[in-house]
Formats: sequence, structure tokens, C-alpha cells
Amino acid sequence: MTYEEFQKQYEVESDKVFAKLSSLSEDALLKIIGDKSEERFKIWKGQDNYQIWHALGESGTEKSIQPLFEIVSNLGNEYLVRYHACTALFKIAKLEDEDFKRQVQYGLDKNRQPVDQQQAFLKLQEIKRWNPSGA
Repeated sequence: MTYEEFQKQYEVESDKVFAKLSSLSEDALLKIIGDKSEERFKIWKGQDNYQIWHALGESGTEKSIQPLFEIVSNLGNEYLVRYHACTALFKIAKLEDEDFKRQVQYGLDKNRQPVDQQQAFLKLQEIKRWNPSGA
């Protein structure tokens, strides 16, 4: 199998998983991400299993913000899990500050200089508190 064939097959399978996850309710998606032993979609492996975060980013409401925040701010979670959960969180919360998002995701600013990632988490937590919608 060539790399091109592999890439095409990967995209086809990825689209199938995304379609399946997108058909689920927000509560069902939250139940999946709430179960660290979840094996069906293998979302906690931090490899290529990012479709759930995209599905949640598309259909999630303020109900998803706290669970996503807990995943993003837990540095014990796999990097790619936190990365994709952060993208969903910022989308749902309608936070469009890319520099701040980088600080939360990577612990780096727009110039790729290290920042205190824990401080970024605290700032994100404060934003959630003052926003009346919980976002």
C-alpha cells in the first residue's frame, strides 16, 4: 500500500467515525469522554482518535465546557487528547484569542516563547466564571 492509498483509507475511516459520533447527542458524547476505560473509540490513547473532539466541538453547548476544561487542564492526559479537547472547548466557549489558545494548548505564546501554562489554565477558569453563559 502506498502512502497515498494509506492516507485515503485513513480519511475514509476517519469520516465514518466522525459521522457516527456526530449522530450522537451531546449527553452521549459526554458519557463517552467521561469514561477513561472507554475502548470503543479509543479516545484516551492520544493517537489518531480525535473525531470525538470535533463532533463535540460541533454540537456541544455550555454543558460541555466544564468536562472539556477538566480534560484540557489535566497535564496527565495525553497531549493530543488535551490539544483536540482544547480546540473543542475554545469553539464552544466562542473564545477566538489564538495566542491564549496556544498558551493553554502548548504552554507557548505567539512567539513560541514558554509561558506558565498553569496560569493560562487559571485565566481560562476565570473567564468561565465571569461569563454569564458559563462559557
